[in-house]
This record gives sequence, structure tokens and C-alpha cells, in this order.
Amino acid sequence: MRSLSLVLAISAHALCLALSSPYAVAADAPPLPRYQLETQLDPAARTLDARAVVKLPPAMAGQAVEFLLAAPLAMVESEPRAERLPADAAAGFSGINGSSQAMTRSGRAARYRVQLAPGSAQFALHYKGRIDFGFETPGQEYARGFNETAGVIKEDGVYLAGSTLWYPYLGDTLFTFELTAQSPEGWQLISPGNGTARDAAGKTHWRSDAPLDELHIVGGPLTRYARAAGAVTAEVYLRKPDDALAAKYLEATARNLEMYRSLIGTYPYEKFALVENFWETGYGMPSFTLLGPQIIRFPFILTSSYPHEILHNWWGNGVFVDYASGNWCEGLTAYLADHLYKEQQDQGAEYRRDTLKKYRDFVREARDFP
Repeated sequence: MRSLSLVLAISAHALCLALSSPYAVAADAPPLPRYQLETQLDPAARTLDARAVVKLPPAMAGQAVEFLLAAPLAMVESEPRAERLPADAAAGFSGINGSSQAMTRSGRAARYRVQLAPGSAQFALHYKGRIDFGFETPGQEYARGFNETAGVIKEDGVYLAGSTLWYPYLGDTLFTFELTAQSPEGWQLISPGNGTARDAAGKTHWRSDAPLDELHIVGGPLTRYARAAGAVTAEVYLRKPDDALAAKYLEATARNLEMYRSLIGTYPYEKFALVENFWETGYGMPSFTLLGPQIIRFPFILTSSYPHEILHNWWGNGVFVDYASGNWCEGLTAYLADHLYKEQQDQGAEYRRDTLKKYRDFVREARDFP
């Protein structure tokens, strides 16, 4: 009898084949918005200075467009003029790693409208301000046992996400992007997609022509390690140099990319990076993961949480989730990562038992949620 993991792997592969690619856009699909972003970070002042050109689908030409920005970001100039609207209950960002709903509820999100000119389907903004939303314990649907932030820029590092509303949030839509960023000497900045964390001129360049539902900038004073993993570059960014630790993660990256490529399909990016954060996190983004300093030094992470985050490039960051109706990708990702590794060690039954026990213990007081 074939193992359940193998059956599920075959089913997952069939799903990818049915989609042609989990990252592809159908030839007859409408075009996606594209962001062209230039940013400058000042960690000492905790500020962001950003210029954004947003190119919308041609069908949007001449229409009114609304978007959200973090309230501390002051609009310097815009073309056409961006009108700030009264606060309302407009839905904010929700994604695999968090949500901006707390910001929208607490008035830390500003709503704008631009009226596009006839025949024009783009607008341009220049805005800047302080990003420091502090840390809090997340709600149960995002709880991971550590504190989270909507966004922060400080001398330890930077974390900007969809929940930060640091770029014009257009609502529930996929998009593509190009980003150039400037940061202090010795800093490395990582975003989804392909590019470089710091070039010879001290600038960061990232872009993605594959669809995304969220755009991050993370990083800080980091040391970069890299090696080839087939057609992909495996990368590690550490806050303190550690050749031995980096080598373990580079090897684990190459091994897992090959395993999941064989099980599911092509990996869509030119890199996968482990980025060490400046507080404890366990985030998976398209083409990289952001893990805390203690987490990455636990030896079991290499065969548990780390494969899980790599696999999210297929489920959750490749085939996307409608988070209003639940989060199916966590179950499938846990099954083909955490469970698969245990099954390979003949511990599949124990893993399934423990998972069912944890679920039963949690929901017995009517605390279930999708």
C-alpha cells in the first residue's frame, strides 16, 4: 500500500500540472498592477523615504483609484493629486505572515484616492515618514509563540511587509514589482524575487515578474553566504559571521529544493535565502525565509521548520490563499514538510497522533477557527 504522503505528493503534482505552473498567469488573464519603487532607509531616524510609480491594467485608465498607506507616511507629492479621504472601515492587508487589520481599526492607516487622467492607467507618489509600530502578541489565527510587528525600521534592522502598508495597498490583488533601495554601509536588504541585496554601489535591486500578494523589505547589518543549488542560488544572511552554520543551511536549501522540485514542480526564483532576523520569527516569503536568531540555531529546525518555509514557495507563496475563508496552505505545507520528514524516519504515526492531540486540546473549549 502506497504511503499517504506519496498519494498526497502525487495529488499536489497533479494540481500543479492542472495549473500549468502555480506561479504562471494564464495567457488570457487580465494584466496585473506593477510597482516601480525607489526607497531610502534611515535606521537612526527610523524613517522611510519612498517614490512609487504604480502601473495599473489599461482598463483602469481614467478611473478613480483608492489605496491605503500607513498614516505616519506623509504625502510629499503625487501625480495625479492624491486626495486623503476620511477614515473608514476599509479592509487592509491579510496574508500568510500577518494582517494590517489592527492598523486599520486603530486609525494607523490612511486612505487616499487618485483620479487617473483620461487614457492614463498609472499614478506616481512621493511619501516619507517614521515607521515604528512596536511589537505585540498576535491574534490566534497568526500566533506562533512570539511577538510580531506591523513594521519597524531601527538600527538593528528593518521589517516592512504588506501589514506595514509601506507601499500603496490596492486591495486584494496580485501584482509584480521592481525595487531599488538605499541603506547604510554594511547593510543587506532582501525582498522577494530576483536581484541583489547590495551591489558594488551600495544599492539593493529586486524584481519579480511572477505574481505576488505582498512585498517585503527585510534585513540589516548582515553577512552573506551563497552557493549554487542547481539553477538556483542558495543564500544565507547572518547577523554575525558563522561559516559552519551557514554551510548547514546552504546544504539544507539545496537538498530541499531538489526534493520539492522532484515532488511538485519547478522552483520559480533564482534564489532561496535564509535571513536571520533581529527578533524571533518564523516567516516564509516568496524566495526567502525570515527566522529568529535562536530558532536557526536549534538543530532540529533543519528537518522541521526550515523545509516547511521552503515549501511555502509552492503552497501559500505560489498558489495563493483566500485568507477570509481559512488557510488551507498550512495544512498541506505541514503535511509535505513536517509530516513527510517524520514519515521518512518511520515516525509518521507518532506525528499524526501528536497533531491530532494538539488539535483536540486546542479546540475543546469551542476555540476552533478555519
